[in-house]
Amino acid sequence: FTGSTRVAQELKQRGIHTTANDIASYSRVLADCYIATDADLVDRAALSAAIDHLNALPGEPGYVTETFCERARFFQPANGARIDSIRNAIERDYAQTPFYPLLLTSLLIAADRVDSTTGIQMAYLKSWAPRSYRELKLEPPRLLAGSGASSTGDAAEVAAQLPPVDLAYLDPPYNQHRYYTNYHVWETLVRWDA
Repeated sequence: FTGSTRVAQELKQRGIHTTANDIASYSRVLADCYIATDADLVDRAALSAAIDHLNALPGEPGYVTETFCERARFFQPANGARIDSIRNAIERDYAQTPFYPLLLTSLLIAADRVDSTTGIQMAYLKSWAPRSYRELKLEPPRLLAGSGASSTGDAAEVAAQLPPVDLAYLDPPYNQHRYYTNYHVWETLVRWDA
């Protein structure tokens, strides 16, 4: 249950080899980006060029625009169309590259900066949040140097498959709601499953 990987990032930043695990697809992408990727091995110029390319794409309304902008109010329609366009391009142009989790993370963070929620995605606000009027803009994720790993699955099952560890940190859900409802927009953006 690594969620947004904040604790795992801190451990990795302190030089500890860290394995981040969660059952959620969005969490795996964040873990692939922040924990499993070694910043020293990333071609920063090529990553910046990919982000510049994605930022230059015009909006192209699709599933996100219809579902999260027109039927609901998670994003302003212009940002929804940009999310659709960028997400399609990531899948088409980068799915089989090391940049895939980095670009998906960049999109998740950019979308989070312009959504109209209170921080979790169980519901959107009745009136547009001021930040929702900002233009969606991807930025390179803040990568960490060093080794790490990521996995997906039930923590009890995954723990039995890992080599011995010195510390295991389990972060339980912080409220009574099903966790997927808190981050279902991120889950859909990563799975791209409509």
